[in-house]
Amino acid sequence: MKARFAYDTELDPPAPVIPVRVSGPTGDAAMMLPMLVDTGADCTLLPVSIVRQLGLPQVDTLRIIGVGDVARSATTHVAVIELGRLRVVAKVAAFVEEAILGRDVLNQAVVTLDGPGLAMTVNDRSRAGTRRRRRST
Repeated sequence: MKARFAYDTELDPPAPVIPVRVSGPTGDAAMMLPMLVDTGADCTLLPVSIVRQLGLPQVDTLRIIGVGDVARSATTHVAVIELGRLRVVAKVAAFVEEAILGRDVLNQAVVTLDGPGLAMTVNDRSRAGTRRRRRST
């Protein structure tokens, strides 16, 4: 199933910022959060305040290298990320007040960025549905 999201035109230039439902692995507490789609980000980042509010379980730490090669340490946590009908259990990094949807989640779907149309489409079809059929000889 496809879900279409309009770009945030308040940003200059406009960018894909989409509503994402975030919860812990048990799903007890959840919230909707606008997240910037960043195809250059290896992992998904959540604001530290949201991680604490949802009580996401910590699983590890990692070093994040951002713009200007500045490295920072961040804790990682288990979260359930939902956009459209796509639902992914992901290891997210708690990082300042950044809400960034990275490739760890984006690679689980077919994502189309339509710059001229100022929209993003997410197709949550499974990988099994995208495999090519073998030709019979």
